Order: sequence, then structure tokens, then C-alpha cells
Amino acid sequence: MKNKDNNRILSAVGVVGKQVGLIVIALILATIFLAVSGYEPLAIVNGIFEGLTLDIAGTIRWATPLILAGLAICVTYKAEVFNLGVDGQLYMGAAAATAVAVNIPKSMNHVAALVLVFLAAMAAGALFAMIPALMKVYLNTNEVVSTLLLNFIAALYVEYLVTGPLRDPEAGTNLNASAILNENTWLPRISYFEPSSANIGFYIAIIVMLVLAFVFFRTAFGHEIKVVGSNPVLAKYSGMKPKKTILQVMAMSGAIAGIVGAVEVTAVQHRLLAGFNPDFGFDGIVVSLLANNNPIGVLFSGIFFGALKNGGINMERITDVPSAVTDIVTAIIFITISAKFVLPRLKRKAAGKKQASEGGK
Repeated sequence: MKNKDNNRILSAVGVVGKQVGLIVIALILATIFLAVSGYEPLAIVNGIFEGLTLDIAGTIRWATPLILAGLAICVTYKAEVFNLGVDGQLYMGAAAATAVAVNIPKSMNHVAALVLVFLAAMAAGALFAMIPALMKVYLNTNEVVSTLLLNFIAALYVEYLVTGPLRDPEAGTNLNASAILNENTWLPRISYFEPSSANIGFYIAIIVMLVLAFVFFRTAFGHEIKVVGSNPVLAKYSGMKPKKTILQVMAMSGAIAGIVGAVEVTAVQHRLLAGFNPDFGFDGIVVSLLANNNPIGVLFSGIFFGALKNGGINMERITDVPSAVTDIVTAIIFITISAKFVLPRLKRKAAGKKQASEGGK
């Protein structure tokens, strides 16, 4: 037993070491890029350091949606289902949260009002995610395409809402937005960091992470998700129902995405705005991949990318380095992660061809 535990610990340390190595490689490449471009080479490193030390509130603000988006991606990737529609699902969650929040009586209990708002957001996100899930299960539609295209529909729907049924007549002609939400539906800020936008959505993200970790590592359903993802044929012959599992993980993913939308409108914007989402869903893909699709790892990779984004914003404000550099770093990390997955497959393919040619001789 001790040997098994030691092997597990060593394996976990090895995985963490590889992920840290990917980050270091990405930062080195970003540093080289900045130097070649004529900017301060260590600007992005300094930005991350300051985000983790001097401006923790800003890091928490950006880490919260990134952690939740990463968890939403993580759920489906475990089952080898590729949900690229987190952005659309969080838009629908935000729209549902706003529709409920603006109609809740101001006298309602704060906690009860927030529960209703978040349940509405989760339901909307889950239902929107079920559209591509049902298409995949019953029509064999590629979920990558369907989820991606549904993002545009959700974004346009939110734009329709804030220019039509939910538009605030007092917002002015230059702002497409809903009315300000009733204060009893505002998600509280973390008092230690006020007046920043760091909010208790961060604690919600941690709770969601703990729930997913328990499901994945301590329940039969978590084991079923892994089996369906690794070998759906074996899962079917073992008495499992791959189609049902796909529907379940997509609903879970959509519900978590809905939480992202609810946090943004109740804690940060306090209203629904057109185009409020800066691609949290796509950033969540990198967050999840960097964490090796492990919910516990998603917490730490989300904090890293939160510091990266916050550092980029601060960096642009106090230096001449544009915040777009953070997108370049994210892209570099994505490329290095992709290389980690692609290279072993290329090696196996090359080895197979070599064996085939040797067998022919």
C-alpha cells in the first residue's frame, strides 16, 4: 500500500512539474518576444508577480470566472466531449439571472433572492447546453461545430434583450444595458478587498471545484465519466449508458457556465451589458488543459491566468506594453500544451509506420 501511495504522489508531482515547465517555457518565449519587439522583456513576469502580491483583489476578480469556465470545460473533457459553447451558455445564464433579478421584490431576503437568481442562471446554461448535447446523441452532430455556432446566437440574443425587452430607458443612447439590478440580488464583495470587484464568487468557484473533485474521484458516476471518455464501446458493454452520460456532463457544464454569467451580472456589472464577456469560455479551455483536466488543478491554473490577465491590465496602465501581450502569452501556453498532446501521438504514429515497414521487409 505504501508503495502504491508513493507512486501516486510521485505521479502527481511529475504532472505538476510538467505543467510548471510549460508555464516557464511560455514565459521565456513571451520574454523573448517582448525583447525582440522593443518592450521591457520582464514586463509580463513583473505584471504576474504584482498581481499575486500587490493587487490580489484584481487577480481574484479575473480568476473567479476563469476557474468556473475551466471547471465547465473540465467536466465535458473528462468524457471526451468538447464543449466550445461555454461563452454562449454563460451569456444565457447572465440573461436569465438578469430577467429574474430585475423582477424580484426589493423586500425579498438577500440570500433567497440570490438563490433564485443563480438557480435561474444554472437552469438557462444547462438547457442551452442540452441543444448541442441532444444533437450529438440523436443526430450524431459534431459538438465542436454546434457549440461554437451557438455562441453567436447567445451573444446576439443578449444584444437583442438589452436593446429591447430588458433595455434600461435611462441608460442613454450610447449604452445598451438592462436596468441596475435590485441590491438584494447583488453578490457581496469580499470585504477585505473593498472597494475592489473581488467578490464571493471566488468562494463559489472553490465550492464547485470541491464538488467536482468529489464526483470525479469518489463516486461511481465519476468513474463512469472516465470510462465513457476513454472507451465508449467498453462502457456500453459494461452496462453503462454513454449517451446518458454525455447529456449529464453537458448539463453540468452548462450549469457551471451559467454560474459564471450570474456572478458577472450580480457581482461585477450589476446589470446586463451587451458584449460583457471577454471570451471567458475560450480562456477556460487553456485553464483546463493546463490543469490536465483536473478540477483541483483548475483552481491553481485559474489563479495563474487571473494574475496574468490582471497583470496585463496593470502593465498597460503603467508602461507602454499593451495588454494584448497577455493574449500572446496565453496563445504560447496553448501551443506548448497542444505540443504536449500532439508530439506523443506523432511519435506513436511514426513508430507504427516504422514497425509496418520493418514487417514488410
